[in-house]
Amino acid sequence: MSLVGLLANTSVSAAHQRGKIYGVVVGIVRDIKDPDGLGRVKVDFPWLAEDSDAVAISSGEDRAHSYWARIAMLMAGDSRGAYFIPEVGDEVLVAFEHGDLSRPFVIGALWNADGPPPVEMDGDGENNVRSITSRSGHQIVLNDSDDESSILIVDQTGDNSIFIDSANNAMAFKVKGDLSFEVEGNISITSQGKIEIDAAQDIVAQTDANLEGKATGNAKIESSGPCEIKSSASLALDGTGQAEVKAATVTVNGSAMAEVKGALVNIN
Repeated sequence: MSLVGLLANTSVSAAHQRGKIYGVVVGIVRDIKDPDGLGRVKVDFPWLAEDSDAVAISSGEDRAHSYWARIAMLMAGDSRGAYFIPEVGDEVLVAFEHGDLSRPFVIGALWNADGPPPVEMDGDGENNVRSITSRSGHQIVLNDSDDESSILIVDQTGDNSIFIDSANNAMAFKVKGDLSFEVEGNISITSQGKIEIDAAQDIVAQTDANLEGKATGNAKIESSGPCEIKSSASLALDGTGQAEVKAATVTVNGSAMAEVKGALVNIN
């Protein structure tokens, strides 16, 4: 028996007897492999067939399910829009265009006791949290509370996240593994406060062009091990004040010429 015929036989209203449903019905997603790649799903109607073999739409099919149903999205257009396809087993709300059972639409998804929301409602009813949670547990959480206003993007492990703390005008990146930036243009970092770089291993700065460091205050390079400054071309140390080289042993060696020059040279 066809689905239309089944509904016509089981309905009590005149509209149902003509094979029409003008309201909305609950369905369970059974198939998301749309053969035409149009983002459609096929839906079971448990209220028509509680047993797997209760209704046969056609040979080889074992449930009372819909035709391929298009999904109403937040936004949709030519290769653009919000792409959120329900999972197999999800409970959805289905409507039919002009009541025509051959033109179903999924107009929303439903939580239930077996599939609760990913975020608990707050007890005070403030409704401060909005979130998107994927099947594996990736999350985007928007918190609109006055004292904890924030945006959180976190992966399923919880070890990698971007946190925007709007309440304190702060932002934090957390990465358990490597972090890389790839930029075709310039990178500029500007801070009104202090910039710190702390690494448990090596810090390497390399450029195919010039390297320049400039400070309007003091500049200091300190090493607990050997410290080496090396140039394949000329090397100049220039100071308008006093220059001092101090060590247990000091060696000045010029393979061509070594020159010491000053208005007063004191060698002791």
